[in-house]
Amino acid sequence: MDSGLHQVEIKTEFNLDKADDLLKVPAGLYISDIGENWKIFLNGTLIREEWYEPTDGQLTKNRSLKGLIIPLQHGILKPGKNDLKIRFMGMADSNPVKPNDHFGFYHPKNFRISSLEEIYNSSSEYFDIFLFGIYFIFGFYHVLFFVTRKQDIYYLYFGLFSLFSSLYFYFTTFHIYNKFINFPGGPDTELFFRGEISALIPMVPVFMLFAKDFFYQKEGKFWIIRTFCVLSGILFLTNWLLPFKYVLPNLTVFQVLLFLMLLYVIFFSANAIRLKKPDSIKLAVGIGVCGLFGLWDTIDAMTQIVGLHYPFFKISFSVFILVIISLLVSRYVSLYKQSQALNLEISKQRDAFYRFVPSEFISILDRESPVEIKIGDSKEKTMSVFFADLRGYTSVSEKLSPDENIKYLNKYFSAFEDIIFKNAGFVDKYIGDAIMALFSDHSDRAEKENFNSADNALQSAIDMVRYVETLNDGIGIGADLGIGVNTGPLILGTVGSERRIDTTVVGDTVNLSSRVQSLSGFYKTKILVTHHTFLRLNLLSDVMAREIDTVIVKGKTQPVILYEVFQADEPESMDWKEGSKTKLNEGIALYKAGQFKNAFSIFKELYKEKPTDNIVKLYAKRTKMILGQAPPGDWDGIFRLHRK
Repeated sequence: MDSGLHQVEIKTEFNLDKADDLLKVPAGLYISDIGENWKIFLNGTLIREEWYEPTDGQLTKNRSLKGLIIPLQHGILKPGKNDLKIRFMGMADSNPVKPNDHFGFYHPKNFRISSLEEIYNSSSEYFDIFLFGIYFIFGFYHVLFFVTRKQDIYYLYFGLFSLFSSLYFYFTTFHIYNKFINFPGGPDTELFFRGEISALIPMVPVFMLFAKDFFYQKEGKFWIIRTFCVLSGILFLTNWLLPFKYVLPNLTVFQVLLFLMLLYVIFFSANAIRLKKPDSIKLAVGIGVCGLFGLWDTIDAMTQIVGLHYPFFKISFSVFILVIISLLVSRYVSLYKQSQALNLEISKQRDAFYRFVPSEFISILDRESPVEIKIGDSKEKTMSVFFADLRGYTSVSEKLSPDENIKYLNKYFSAFEDIIFKNAGFVDKYIGDAIMALFSDHSDRAEKENFNSADNALQSAIDMVRYVETLNDGIGIGADLGIGVNTGPLILGTVGSERRIDTTVVGDTVNLSSRVQSLSGFYKTKILVTHHTFLRLNLLSDVMAREIDTVIVKGKTQPVILYEVFQADEPESMDWKEGSKTKLNEGIALYKAGQFKNAFSIFKELYKEKPTDNIVKLYAKRTKMILGQAPPGDWDGIFRLHRK
């Protein structure tokens, strides 16, 4: 049963000498805590009151003040005997379970009369406010860090722990009372007291969740921690739902639960050390120091122990927060280093992958990275296909050791790849001593004057022939280069299985390019291109080339005109071919028209001028063999190949 309202009056006397400083300087009365209804008289003068008449035997306001400073008017203190009287009214026992701690003074050391300067200096809490502000910043930062990252939930738990700690400690300071409560006629303190308890209740459960996830993450269910969290959640709700007179008993229940949770935290820490979890010893030391002072503070709140423990607890708690932050920083740095190492490894693997599958190939397939490539990806595109072969490599390789053979090939291929890359192409495959490259019409690496694939492919061919000639002169041995280029539509795609995947290029354009490269050996030319490529060249007049034949390769029905590009020949040969090009074209036209005698006359004349010209020699032999014969009825002058 409620005991009802009680009135209590306390009185004390003290003496002041005439020379006492309190009679000369502004003085004040400092009360650390007081409640619920009261009047204060000094030398018979009412200096402050918080008195509210009850209604139906119940107080209309719950006003408990902390850190109250009452300035004393000059002259109210006098030399000699002074008396201080305080009259209280409140509910001595507001419930049958626990006495009302808010009635009267909270602690034995409750008030003092001193100079205002000394009171303000001794009651300053700037350092405490600074610490609690730091807790709030730490908490907000780690919650925001988790929101933006959403990987390690222990950052969220620590952020919430810091935020709750900041709110709880701020609610327990005198600063909040001096700013919002202690003035006469101030607000009811019920909500502030409930808020203080509400900030306290989640602190340890959230910390346990942090420790669990920091050390074990996905390991185990930890039903004990879950049970503590559920019980704490129930007490959190009852703190707001129960009538105010039952808030203190509710707090007592939580204090018992808090004691059990602290014991479990100690057990948890010891077990983490036993399992040799990283950083478990550091955290256990922080928990031990803070736990001792926390336990002391809890017992003090329950039994009103007198001591100077509270400031030490604040300091130990600050150290505890810093220990946790150091662990988080250490964990983050470790994860960051692992991430860097992993990114470096992935980067190396990606670069290694690009050595096998060019990045341009991936881009053409509209994929951002190699991991996005799937079997069956394909894209149709018009491109120039480039085949180059080191002719005579077999005879050269016989003179070299296996290691020298590889070094020999790599010396050529490395330079070839640089030339192709410079001209906006990319190597698709190395096939023995041959190389296949692709050139696209649209490339960021293409120069403006060579803006299509035919120009870039042909420029690569010219540069490669010149490089081979220079290298051969330098090392004394070397092979000749035969290049074939064709332009047209093709399909780029991926083939293989789930275990093995490869990129490929298919289509008549690719097959014809390969055949043309083979024909460069037949015609004994260095660079051979089809009319599909030749007619797409941006500046035809600048290209030193001549038509040499019209052929139908094996397996095809459509003829293709072949052009020899001699721009990389020796100056003497290049000048002669350029000067005789018109005559050669005339002779080929007569040959195609079936006028073998007139054609032979031209080829014979050219042969006498340049017997080393392979094309002239070839046509002279052809026309000589059929000289004097009438052309067949189906004669078209097209050379049909019956083998690859």
